[in-house]
Amino acid sequence: MTKTTLTLAALAAGLAFAAPAVASDDYPSRTVEVIHHYGPGGGTDRFVRAVAEPFAEITGQQMVPVSIKGGGGIPAIAQWQRRPDDGYTLMAISPAQVISHVQGRIDMADFLPLARVQFDQALIWVPADSPFQTVQDMLDAAKANPGSVSVALSGAGGFDEVAVSLFGLEADVNFTTVPFSSSEMVSNTVGGQVDAMFEEFGPARGLWESGDLRPLVLFSETRLPELPDVPTAVEMGYDVTLGRWRAFAMQGGDDMDQAKHLYGVIEQAVEADSYKAFEAQSALQYRSELIGLDDFKAFIDTEIETYTSVMKQLGYID
Repeated sequence: MTKTTLTLAALAAGLAFAAPAVASDDYPSRTVEVIHHYGPGGGTDRFVRAVAEPFAEITGQQMVPVSIKGGGGIPAIAQWQRRPDDGYTLMAISPAQVISHVQGRIDMADFLPLARVQFDQALIWVPADSPFQTVQDMLDAAKANPGSVSVALSGAGGFDEVAVSLFGLEADVNFTTVPFSSSEMVSNTVGGQVDAMFEEFGPARGLWESGDLRPLVLFSETRLPELPDVPTAVEMGYDVTLGRWRAFAMQGGDDMDQAKHLYGVIEQAVEADSYKAFEAQSALQYRSELIGLDDFKAFIDTEIETYTSVMKQLGYID
């Protein structure tokens, strides 16, 4: 064998060694896990399972949610980052990760944004017998007596508080936000212990249908077909469209060909009848446009700018 032949053979061997461990055509060839920091049966867990059903039909492989609770999601991210960069461990992400990034607790540069699947729309709700017949009534009361209007939230210092506080900043009023667990938030609002609550349409729809809650304003660009008489914050002149989104991310070191291939699988999965049924049941079909990769990265960059601005004004960050 000549020196040239040896060199070419060595080069070929080196290229073969440097190639990704799994070609995108064969990916995924085993179970894909999705780590999240919420409890089993919660919204994020159900989201992953809803995508997992058609995912298995398309790929022949399972997608399995893995719940690692506590610590504001940091332990879940730490566990995810200890996994190999091989495309078989995803992270379910949401505004919670953007908030943690803005607070300096994590770095979103470590994430490869894969696909934003859901983009929910939230409203301000009041009990049926509330004196506030319109959102303007609520704003007028808050202006007349700053801090007198209480708004219940699910948890403290998270997406709910940022969204409600942004509405207050836009409308130049001060709300008193009161954090509860989800069940306590509902019972205290329906019972009149607080003036209002912040919640997405899907989880609150049953209480609206039963007449226990009334919606006052929607944080979105357009009105909901099911609530045609409820104004949006935008049409009232307040630029508040923040929504709770749910998405998948890969690790920053994962292979881009795998990412593109997996995005294509998710693109098919969210068009499946089973996923569409889940989406309609959860009232997620109105704004949940699928975006991925570069477009999703641009969306996250915009979210970071928005949350940074609001959280600075709230005094959460310097």
